[in-house]
Amino acid sequence: MTFEAALISELAAAIPALGGRIYPVSAPEANRNGGTPYAIVVSSEGLRDKTLDGYMDSKSVPGEINIIAPSYSTVRAITKQVVALLIGMEQRTIGSDGPFIEELTYEQPVELYEEKPDMYRCLIEFTAYFDEEGSNP
Repeated sequence: MTFEAALISELAAAIPALGGRIYPVSAPEANRNGGTPYAIVVSSEGLRDKTLDGYMDSKSVPGEINIIAPSYSTVRAITKQVVALLIGMEQRTIGSDGPFIEELTYEQPVELYEEKPDMYRCLIEFTAYFDEEGSNP
């Protein structure tokens, strides 16, 4: 299971308020009455660590989670759950058979109001560090 798939699986299982509405990179047009709250997950293949002997199996993967909801209180409540989930991913395998996360750091969540869709958003940037081979210590 890829890191992104494992992260989406973790979010779906841990945060029922999202109702499974977790999308990679972008979300479909959301319906204000039935399509929110939702989350958008962005990640990449990351950057593999390198020594004088060449590239290693370990790497760092930067990512972000955007939480979108019609109310500020909902965004705050889900943000709290997402941060707790991210912190809890250290030193364990995520998803059903995803990578073993050795370390995870996150930045201060940034809260925004988006006037055009009349929605609140919180952006949480993070970096996960793990072994590409997924070896569990």
